[in-house]
Amino acid sequence: MSNPKDWFRRRRTPSTDEPAEIDIDPFRGEEAPGRGATLLREPALAMGGNPPPDLPARPGPVPPPLSPLPRRDGVTLDRSAFAVRPEIVRSARSPEPPRRLEPRPMAQGGAVALASPFAVRRSGAQLAAAPRPVEAELSAQSQPQPNPAPEMAPASETKPFPAAPSDGDAALSDGDIEEAGFSLAAPGVSWKRTRPALAEAGRSSALLREAFTPTRPKQDTALFSGRFKQMQRIIAAIEEERAHVMIYGERGSGKTSLANVLAGKAEEAGYLVLRFACSSELGFDDIFRAFLRRLPATLLAEGVGATSRAGIENFEQLLPGHCGVGELVQLFERICEKHVILVIDEYDRVTSEDVKAKLAELIKNMSDANVSVTLLIVGVAENVVQLLGKHPSLQRTIVTVPMPLMTRREIDGIIVAGEKRSGLGFDPWVRRSIGDFAQGLPYHAQLLCLFAARNAARRQSSRIEREDLRYAVERCAEEAEARVKEAYDLAVGPHETASFRDVLFHAARCRTDEFGSFTAADVLAASAATGPEGPSLLALQYPLKKLTEPERGALLRRVVGPGGLRYQFASQTLRHHVLCRQAVARGLV
Repeated sequence: MSNPKDWFRRRRTPSTDEPAEIDIDPFRGEEAPGRGATLLREPALAMGGNPPPDLPARPGPVPPPLSPLPRRDGVTLDRSAFAVRPEIVRSARSPEPPRRLEPRPMAQGGAVALASPFAVRRSGAQLAAAPRPVEAELSAQSQPQPNPAPEMAPASETKPFPAAPSDGDAALSDGDIEEAGFSLAAPGVSWKRTRPALAEAGRSSALLREAFTPTRPKQDTALFSGRFKQMQRIIAAIEEERAHVMIYGERGSGKTSLANVLAGKAEEAGYLVLRFACSSELGFDDIFRAFLRRLPATLLAEGVGATSRAGIENFEQLLPGHCGVGELVQLFERICEKHVILVIDEYDRVTSEDVKAKLAELIKNMSDANVSVTLLIVGVAENVVQLLGKHPSLQRTIVTVPMPLMTRREIDGIIVAGEKRSGLGFDPWVRRSIGDFAQGLPYHAQLLCLFAARNAARRQSSRIEREDLRYAVERCAEEAEARVKEAYDLAVGPHETASFRDVLFHAARCRTDEFGSFTAADVLAASAATGPEGPSLLALQYPLKKLTEPERGALLRRVVGPGGLRYQFASQTLRHHVLCRQAVARGLV
């Protein structure tokens, strides 16, 4: 017997206008109707169904196959797919019998038009280069179908099918992939993607980026809100008292933003303002050499001509070599017809006691010499001692300005300023809720506004509503610092102890003073407002005390106030995190 492959090479499909031929079965060596090849071509016969009505009848008995054909429940073989991938098997999604679809003739270049509408798993480049799949025409002899398949979309609108996600990944749509792209070009680069949707998204992103800046201090006075009393006190200290100023408070309370706004107002009034941000590795010499390097020699009493002939451009060139306290005071005394404000930001990063001692000595000597230089020191601290150390002589030469929690009106001013810049509107309920969650810190208010506004922009809505705030609160809880999450988990315990969880929630919502301290009676009042079945004042003493200990995360600390013992969160960030973690479960959003 000849090779069976030769039989397949010589075989050709009979046309509709000529009678069916009697095939020679190569597997039996005798003349018999070609049932083996027919079964391969016709899925209905392979599955044991009735032959289509357009199949011509073949006389003679049909011998059974030598071996039973493999049968797979729920699947059919689509012969049109063999032009691309012979091993592709399509699952039967409907009980309708498969239709007979005949492929179109070969296109130019050898490409075969596909009759199968299912996705072929190929790479993106192959899919883009492949010809558009079209539905093959039904045979003239086949019966009409009751529900014809819809026409395929044009090639310009056809999108590649995404690969099937793995078990641990969620399915991503084309919109999700597009949403993850950049909407703004890098500085100095022209944006090549000119679709209107992306251009609009870029403009909206730029507006939100300038309206709400939780990660950057404010530079524009129009976007700054509140802190009017603190600003007045600092201006009076510089103009009237000729004293040095220290701004201190909790992280995120707006200290640097206040210093920037004051610097802008001082420059408008004619002051020379120089800024410097400290770091832990810098010493006293490094800090003030950076200032002297930017002090122009035109401030000297000798005049511009004398300094230019001497080749002096800045005050650093006047140093004899060592930058000590005495040398600095002598240089500052030579400043003529100008008042200089030196802003030392992030002073809490300085850990050297030698630097702190020298700065305290410099402040004392500058005040005694009555020089035209004012130091404005900004740092994270609970009191002045943490920044400058114990120097009793500084009490009359420096004005301390603590940063209390912002009032509800000041937080609302931040939202109003952001509305004007971004063009978005906040629902009144959302605005009140942001004030509750912010807990007096502008950083938290800015962060909630930014997340909520971005979610509203994704919805293509100009109104920020409850669902946007819910997204913002959940994201704030998820992206909190690791130390904050660990402290909260230690406080409530591995089994979410109800007593500690409830006490934390009521302590986060209770009435406090301007620095966030409260009493056990304030916690009791907040608990009674949520329901009549609250704990007693005696029952609150134990969990409040335990929450100040390290084994419970030390979320609270005890402070002694004018009225006796009071409690305070270790940081207002912890207080904000408690509300965000329990907001959804308690129906706050």
